[in-house]
This record gives sequence, structure tokens and C-alpha cells, in this order.
Amino acid sequence: SLSGCFFTLSLAGGLNQLRATYDQRPIIPVSNIGLPLEWEYADDVDFLDEDEDILRNLLPVCTEVLSEWDLNVNESKTEFVHLFLASKDDVDSEGKLLKDNEPWRSSKSLGSLLCSQADIKHRIVLANSAFQTFRKIWLEKSKIPLSKKLIVYEAQVVSVLMYNCACWSAPKNVLSKLDTCVRKHLRMILNIYWPKGVISNEELYRRCNTVPITERVRKARWTFFGHVLRMDDNCPPVLALRFAITSGELYCGRRGRPRINLLSTLQDDLKEFNLSLKSVNDLEEIRLIARNRSKWKQMFKFRPYKACQ
Repeated sequence: SLSGCFFTLSLAGGLNQLRATYDQRPIIPVSNIGLPLEWEYADDVDFLDEDEDILRNLLPVCTEVLSEWDLNVNESKTEFVHLFLASKDDVDSEGKLLKDNEPWRSSKSLGSLLCSQADIKHRIVLANSAFQTFRKIWLEKSKIPLSKKLIVYEAQVVSVLMYNCACWSAPKNVLSKLDTCVRKHLRMILNIYWPKGVISNEELYRRCNTVPITERVRKARWTFFGHVLRMDDNCPPVLALRFAITSGELYCGRRGRPRINLLSTLQDDLKEFNLSLKSVNDLEEIRLIARNRSKWKQMFKFRPYKACQ
């Protein structure tokens, strides 16, 4: 097997050869409107295009080129995902409405569902399952102190619940389900059950020395946003962010209320600091601020529980 560094070099070399070989896509994997067409993480590679036929023709070429670098492509596991928003009248082959039920919402990338709302619901199910795995620890009243229980809870349950949470963009009513899930777990850890035991949410967080999980999601998003802002100009996340900002001038918006997306969520986060993210100039100003890591970190502060409601 290849070492991590050698594998990365081999994959980079194979992809460079692929770009030079396949002439239906630009050698530099960025479209003429600034949309990144390719990104990699570890051994996962994603290719993007507005023409599905180009991607399907790319697969056998990719398999052949990468095999010359002793890299294998499992074509049976390769997925083709069509990202779109269905209108209210669109139906699938079985006659079912597609609106808010598009096939791409059940597709995964790096362990997370592409739809934030679906991923949050999935994470809650996984967290509840992980919580039940350690049920004997939570029910132990005397031998295990509360501080140790909370350490186990953070490591085994919260880590599952918050996986890849920095990229979530969902309405408040969906995010509030995360808080409901965690509060239910904490009450069980404290052995407080209704109606015999009653405790306010604020007191619950105080006794467990924590904050609402939605605030921790907000912090994770802020930290990751700063990490992206400090990246090189040609990195796919920076290119995608720049494209998201400028795409409003290239494409017509859909009728109706705008959907919540990651860009709009970041714009709401920045409003607390009187910052805007409406243009490329705004982006460059924020990138200058983010270069000072300590200042960027100090800008974020947890809101009091009552302010989060």
C-alpha cells in the first residue's frame, strides 16, 4: 500500500495527466464563469459539469489514466448526481412530486448528506443510537461522576451529532431539533425525568457546563469560514465562495422566497459584526480580517441561552 504523501503525489500526477488528456474540459479545472469543476479530499475526487454526458464520457478515460499511476477507480461505486431544485409541478417516473424530495438529497459526500435538513435528521438518529450504546454509563448513579459521563458523552455522542456541521444551512425550526435531542440526553444523564423531576433549560446547561448545540454549530461554522477565507485564491472552496457571490449577476433568481443556503447563513452571521458579503470587494475585506487568526477568533462569542431562542 502507498504512504499518505506518496499517494497524494500519485493522485496529483494522475489528475494532471487526465486534464491534459481529456479535451472536453479545461486543463485548469475552473469554468469560464469561475465555477470550480473539480475538488479532491484524501482518495475522494469529485468532478462537476453542467453537461452530464461530458462526465459520463470522462469516467472510462479517468479509469484508464489513473491505472497508469497504479490507482484504481471503482466504476460500480461511482455516482452521478444531478443537483437541481424541482418546481411545484415536477414529478418523478412514479408520479410523485419532486419538490423538496429531489434524488440528490439522499446522496452523500464525505459521509454527509448533500441536503442539510436531511443530514441533520440523519445525524440525530445516529446520535440517539450512539447514546443508547452507552446507556449503562448514563444510568450508573454512584460510581461514575457527572464530569466523566459528560466527557464520554462529548466523545461518543456529540462528535457524531456535529459531524460536518460547519457546512449546514437550515431553518431555525430544523436546527432546534438538535437542541431538543441534546437536552433530552442531558436530562437522562442527570437522571431527571418528567413529571417527578423538572429543570429549566437554562439550569440544565449550567449544571452540565455547556451551551446549546446550535451555538456550537454556529461556532464551528465561523471557525471553518475563517479557515476558508485564509486559503489560497485558487483553492476550490475560495473559488466556490467567490462564484456564489457573483452568480447573482449571471443567473436569474427563482420566483418566490429565496431558499436558505450556506451563503445566506454566512451573511446573517456577518451582520452581527456590521460586515457584508454582497460583492467580491466585501469578500476581500473579510479575508483581510480573517488573516489575523486571534482577532477572528475573538470576534465570535456565545450568545446567552435566552438570546438564542
